[in-house]
Amino acid sequence: MSNVQEMLVDIEKVLEAAHTIVDGMQPGERKQIKKLAEAVSSVVGRDPKEVLGYVNDYAHRTSIAYVTRGKNGGLIKGTRPAKVVKVKKVKAVDSDPTMTS
Repeated sequence: MSNVQEMLVDIEKVLEAAHTIVDGMQPGERKQIKKLAEAVSSVVGRDPKEVLGYVNDYAHRTSIAYVTRGKNGGLIKGTRPAKVVKVKKVKAVDSDPTMTS
């Protein structure tokens, strides 16, 4: 088995472990990507820094969860909610003194 094939087997183990962990989460449950990488590393027996790149790629590409940023960010199991479009309020024209008829 060549070096590349060994690496592909390792990457496949990492991605399968990440999928198993995310699949076991409750809908709406949130997990930091670094914490997911730590959990995956304990399953595959590698250092968290070595698997973080693959876990990050999995988190951003999977269809069973989505990634958000900010204070309450992380990987959230489920589908991304639709973006709410806020309607801008228009100021009343009656109070404008320059418009006289």
